[in-house]
Amino acid sequence: MKPASVLLVWLIFVRLSFAGTVTGRVFLDANGNGAFDAGEKGVEGCVVSDERTFAPSDKEGRYQLTLPAGPAVVFVVNAPGTWPAARWWAHVTESTTVDFPLRTQDQSGPLYFVHGTDPHIQTNAVPMFRRYVEHVNALPAPVKFVVHTGDLVVDSAMTTMERARELFSLYENESKGLKPPLRNIMGNHDNAGVTNPKLKGDEPGFGKELYRQRLGPVTYAFRYGSYHFIALDGTMIKDRTLVYGLTKESADWAIGYLAGVKHDEPIVLLIHEPMFPEVGGVRQPDTPTRPHERRLQAALRGKKLLMTLAGHVHGRNETTWAGAPHILGGAISYAWHGITPYPPTPRAYVLFRLEGDREEHVYLDWAEERTIDVASPAFTDLVRGRQKISGLVADFNGDVGAVECALDGQTMPAKLSRRGNLATAFEAVFDTSKFADGAYDLLVTARAGEKKSVERQPLVVVNGKQAEFAATTGAKLMFRVDGKLATEARVSCNSHPLVVNGTSGAEIRCDVPADKLRQLNEIVISAGSPVIRGVTLDYGGRQFRDVRYAPSARRPANRPVVSYIDLTYAP
Repeated sequence: MKPASVLLVWLIFVRLSFAGTVTGRVFLDANGNGAFDAGEKGVEGCVVSDERTFAPSDKEGRYQLTLPAGPAVVFVVNAPGTWPAARWWAHVTESTTVDFPLRTQDQSGPLYFVHGTDPHIQTNAVPMFRRYVEHVNALPAPVKFVVHTGDLVVDSAMTTMERARELFSLYENESKGLKPPLRNIMGNHDNAGVTNPKLKGDEPGFGKELYRQRLGPVTYAFRYGSYHFIALDGTMIKDRTLVYGLTKESADWAIGYLAGVKHDEPIVLLIHEPMFPEVGGVRQPDTPTRPHERRLQAALRGKKLLMTLAGHVHGRNETTWAGAPHILGGAISYAWHGITPYPPTPRAYVLFRLEGDREEHVYLDWAEERTIDVASPAFTDLVRGRQKISGLVADFNGDVGAVECALDGQTMPAKLSRRGNLATAFEAVFDTSKFADGAYDLLVTARAGEKKSVERQPLVVVNGKQAEFAATTGAKLMFRVDGKLATEARVSCNSHPLVVNGTSGAEIRCDVPADKLRQLNEIVISAGSPVIRGVTLDYGGRQFRDVRYAPSARRPANRPVVSYIDLTYAP
């Protein structure tokens, strides 16, 4: 079915289930008072919608939108060269009048915007969330807006409606500190009360309704110059269960909207869950298997999709979908979701710069004044022999003059090169062939005038050279599995088989004799199909882990899971 006929079906449906109308005007608010006054000009050709149908504004800026039964969110898609002068949406429950004031805005030159995802606001996280807000506000770049791609709160889906309202209020209040305008996208944790079995499902605000009441539409679009930003809903609700995938309603609206997008106008899609299926945070092959993603992909043929931005997995990932970059932006909440003390990479949020069809971006960490992103070695790599150290330093003004890399007392100046408009690249080489096996700290220092910034990243070196080490006691190996440990599971420490105590979700323990321990210990867990997490060695009253993985990391165990744990490394 072509998009035009889809829109026709919508219009017929709306007429059959008529409940009321919303009328109003889209206008340029010359005096900034938020109300239409005599002499102010209407804006023609703006799309006004309720997430189901479309009503263009006429020469005087007037529109009329027919609504089906039930509450709705009515919103405007601003025209190029304009931006909302006040609220751009309204939650309505009956026939009414809603005006949308716009202001003119110079949208020439490059566009800078921030993509943050998974803030997961909660009371104890407020001080850290405020640091994020302050970091965005202090960026030395003209940021025009911020988009948050879902999981704004945690966890409204499993709590009471009262608590859900408290969480949304907390998010709204704390987000007011952002200086650039904010656009939100719904995530799975933002569906109020859905997975709470104590709720009937008919409570006010249940499901997606509380989000719509407080934060606006779950599917919509906005313009900046020639760019179309389209926000999508990636969470389906089936039998009180949250199912990840583009909803039919969201796909229908986006397909209808795309029918009016010119072939040469760039499109940016915004969604919480990735467009591709993922299991346990691991990306699956780039073949859409869910029906509404396939429909949307078909509607994008012949259009200029610039990129898709998403979150959900709390990790960084860059692949392609529908022939364009598909970028996962990490998580604002990394510091209150088990990633510390080692953020594997700067993953708090992303700064984008668009100019024409050209896109560039840099990952930023709100905990650092200047972000240093080590690309090689990757955080989970094992290091041996000659090792290239490379990465990027966030450098908007090009003022980074030197970068030094230090490893086990050796210091090496790095070669620098400018990388676009947002970063400076660095590269150095170390010979680690004489290093004993163990965990080491890589220190990268960037200097800009008198200021310096330092990034610490642990590395695990495995050259087959054991360090001198004599264990004073035995240790306990501990880990958890998601599901049941297979009966044929095998666990070893430094090739020594261990006796497994426990078979499922609860913590599984293995005793490791003192004479089998080394400074760097190779732990191999062959578990079959479960996911392994929390692999630690309890030695001398302290717990040690593989510093290449976050404490909460879930590692698929369809093949042996190998961990390297240094009993002398102090974080």
